[in-house]
Amino acid sequence: MEIIKRLTVVSNPTRIFEVGTVIDGREVIEIRQIGSEFENSVHSEYVVLDENGCPIASVENAPVILDYQRIVVDDNEKDDPRYRIA
Repeated sequence: MEIIKRLTVVSNPTRIFEVGTVIDGREVIEIRQIGSEFENSVHSEYVVLDENGCPIASVENAPVILDYQRIVVDDNEKDDPRYRIA
């Protein structure tokens, strides 16, 4: 299984969101892709979540660079955010 480890928004200025970093006192726990594909277009959206599952940031229809990390998940711990990154 692979997760998004780092999301780089290609803009001026460049914004970088990385799992494990702290933004405004909130730790980034997960970066999730929630976009949609349609017949004639794509809606690209990523949400950056904190330790409580609350959004820190949302990036919509912007050029991004994604860095992935392969993880190992134990079936008993797969829903526990503390065990998402190997």
